[in-house]
Amino acid sequence: MTVYIDIIFLENLFMNYIILFATAIIVKTPIKILKTLLASGLGSIYAIITYITKLEIFTNTILKIILSIVMIYIAFTPKNTKLLFKQLLIFYLTSFTFGGVAFALLYFISPENIYYEGRKINRNISY
Repeated sequence: MTVYIDIIFLENLFMNYIILFATAIIVKTPIKILKTLLASGLGSIYAIITYITKLEIFTNTILKIILSIVMIYIAFTPKNTKLLFKQLLIFYLTSFTFGGVAFALLYFISPENIYYEGRKINRNISY
């Protein structure tokens, strides 16, 4: 199977930006496009590093939490700790919501009947 790093980067950049954008709207925080893109880029680089390397430190939950705090701080520069944790909570809830919707769409579309370039797309998902 061929994996393209640029596609992984761009897909993660796009989704991270949407999640940060939605977080800003929900929390009513002003958005600066460049700062949000930088935070999204950091998350995308982390996704690539996680995919490429086999080091266990990159799958550590605490490192992921630290990364999300840094992303929130870069994107929004919260004025105090209370606002930081509010933005972080909304960021997580938004991420889980988008993930749940994507997972639900997988089943509503019923991928066992989807064909791409004459080949049947398989639904073998590893939980």
